[in-house]
Amino acid sequence: MPQERRVEELSQQVERLSLYQAVFDNACEGIFATNSANRIIAVNPAFTAITGYTAEEAIGNDPHMLSSGFHDRAFYDEMWQHLSAHGRWQGDVIDRHKDGRPIRLWLSITSQRGPDGAVDRRIAVFRDVTEARETAEQLWQRSNFDPLTELPNRNLFLDRLLQALVLAGREGSKAAMLFIGLDGFKNINDSLGHWIGDKVLQEASRRFQSCLRQGDTAARFGGDEFTVVLSGVRSTSEVEAVVRSVLEALQEPFVVEHHHILISCSIGVCLWPGDGEDVEALMRNATAALQQAKQAGRNTFRFFTPAMDARAQARSKLADELSGALAQGEFHLVFQPLVDVKTGKVNAAEALLRWHNRYLGVVSPDQFVPLAEELGLIRPIGEWLITAACREALVWQGMGLGDINIAVNISPRQFQQGDIVSIIKRALDETRLPPWLLTVEITEGLLLSNGEEILAKMEAIRSLGVSLSVDDFGTGYSSLSYLKSFPVDVLKIDRSFIADMGERSDDATMVEAIIALGHSLHLEVVAEGVETQEQLDFITNQGCDVAQGYFFSPPLSGPRFREFVLGRHGLPHPSGVSGVAPHGIRVLFADDMELVRLVFRDFLDGTGCVIDEASGGAEAVAKATAVRPDGGNRHQLVVLDLCMPEVDGFQVAKAIRQFEETHGLPAVPLIALTADDSEASRIRAIDAGFNRFLAKPISRSDLLAAMAEMLPPTEIDAAPEAPGLAAGINIPAGLEHLLPSFLAEMLKDQEILRRLAEAGDRARLTDHAHAMRGKCGMFGEEALYTLLGDLEALAPEGEGGEITRLVAKVVERVGRL
Repeated sequence: MPQERRVEELSQQVERLSLYQAVFDNACEGIFATNSANRIIAVNPAFTAITGYTAEEAIGNDPHMLSSGFHDRAFYDEMWQHLSAHGRWQGDVIDRHKDGRPIRLWLSITSQRGPDGAVDRRIAVFRDVTEARETAEQLWQRSNFDPLTELPNRNLFLDRLLQALVLAGREGSKAAMLFIGLDGFKNINDSLGHWIGDKVLQEASRRFQSCLRQGDTAARFGGDEFTVVLSGVRSTSEVEAVVRSVLEALQEPFVVEHHHILISCSIGVCLWPGDGEDVEALMRNATAALQQAKQAGRNTFRFFTPAMDARAQARSKLADELSGALAQGEFHLVFQPLVDVKTGKVNAAEALLRWHNRYLGVVSPDQFVPLAEELGLIRPIGEWLITAACREALVWQGMGLGDINIAVNISPRQFQQGDIVSIIKRALDETRLPPWLLTVEITEGLLLSNGEEILAKMEAIRSLGVSLSVDDFGTGYSSLSYLKSFPVDVLKIDRSFIADMGERSDDATMVEAIIALGHSLHLEVVAEGVETQEQLDFITNQGCDVAQGYFFSPPLSGPRFREFVLGRHGLPHPSGVSGVAPHGIRVLFADDMELVRLVFRDFLDGTGCVIDEASGGAEAVAKATAVRPDGGNRHQLVVLDLCMPEVDGFQVAKAIRQFEETHGLPAVPLIALTADDSEASRIRAIDAGFNRFLAKPISRSDLLAAMAEMLPPTEIDAAPEAPGLAAGINIPAGLEHLLPSFLAEMLKDQEILRRLAEAGDRARLTDHAHAMRGKCGMFGEEALYTLLGDLEALAPEGEGGEITRLVAKVVERVGRL
């Protein structure tokens, strides 16, 4: 019996040994064992696969055979000390493959001791992590270094800046931050190409690094902007020495592809502690100092001062307000008359943009126009300006003022970057203003920038029938060759020459020459800034065509401009007449919002029109198709809201057009009202059969004029009561009695909105946001209108927290009403 038990135990041991051998042979990790003399006594196949050494080559050798030489003596001493103390060690090592290439291993060593406590064997298990570590390093490199210049990028720089602040706090020293901007770098990219520009950036970064002390960091912050952090600063003179070295480093020309390029930089400097409590404040203040350096003439530096911070904060506040000014309806136009010097009559007006902010008051165009260009807001603002100006000029025609041209000044940035031709065409199409009544004014300097592209845009504008005027002529680049090359109709003499004619004979000679030059090229010549009778007499004697200035009138609001023209032309003042309107026709108006239908009825009050209302798309289709077989009893005009639930305005329009085709009836004019003023919506509206497309919020005069355009002259009359704007919300004059009802509904709606948001009822929340939009759309409450649109879009699938924040904004806005 003991014999059998012994055999069974030996059999089990053999099985275990067989299993251990199988694990040893098939493990993915490399394994080797050493004896007490630290000689390899066994290796597995994975050892050979990873290191390249066979068992025969490895057994009997010291594991040092794998050493790469990357680790120093101290590394191995620490490893052996840890092994002796704890019996195991693990960590990253860099060894060498048999073919000589380095391999990075994750290594774990375990000691086995005998009965006497001495180390008998050591088992080492390792795996190749070379690729994983290289990938991680590449990702880290990519996340923290600029690929072009190989300098730290914004992320790593901010980390180094924070470290410098911590070090300065610990040592009682200072840290300095430099914000560097290359002067005129855009011209290099534009004239020589981005490849040359990249080479300049690489060389500039190399020169910047050569100026720094050990421990300082230079980084590429983005574009042509670099940042530097100086650690352990003891005095301002240390910082100034580095700054001057950086400026001097760019004095030597850059030689790239046989191009000798001269470039300089401007530097803003701030110190910590003192110039900001945290990293964000230091960044903001260094940026303010950089702007001061650029304004001081470039190729110089400026240390931050508290006055700069005040200006920067004021500018930031201005930027915040400007970004919402268009949605808040804070812009308006004024009009300065242009007078024919021979007849004394007004033949044109220049539309000038004004901004009255609810918090900042009146903001000068000199302040907000450059900021709008910088923030990328000039395009939507400019588009609004053009459309509003065209709309006003059309009103002048409807009042019988005659063909008064409207001149609109286009920002050089908008002209160069935006699709200005499409914007102008869209404004003309939307307002139906004859194109010959619009003049686009561009600055003289624009003619020199990218001539072929500017020429192509100017010719495209002229092809629309619009005139072109060169503003401020004579201030910089006056050239006969440019005027001959570009399709210009009008030349405007800069006001500075007019102002100094009496005191400086050179200016009088210049004015005389510009008038002669303009007439020789068959251009109309306009003198700006005429303020005295003497100035008017001089330009009249020289044959100038048109004068503009305070001698005649300052810029005027729309109603005051109309009064000025009527008085100047000796025309009677019409009582309560403003534009045209439909008269005595049957109109179908469909909108799912009762309040909007009420507004529409008030819009048509006094026109004699019969209004047939529909509260939804299905009802609108039923009423539009409920006619006698001979076509009698039809509506003469149909106005549809596009965003009605279930059956929308697009579907209604298609049903009406299909009914007309089936019964051989003439097409009734269709007008679309929408909150979505996108190109896609316009295309859909045209495809559905609409004749006009009006974007909410809509003024009374715009709606009446659009309806009148769709009708024959016999069904058009003067619009009763002049449209205007009530204070506060943009409710058309005559509808002020609706304001309490509107506010009461908004207050009830905000409570419903709150409850739906808290309950997470996304479907009803979406519908309710849409319903609120419809109520406020025709009142011109654009800020609330936009917020509700954002909420309507976000509610179906947005994050709960973001929805809650939007609801809070809507509630706050309703409270402000």
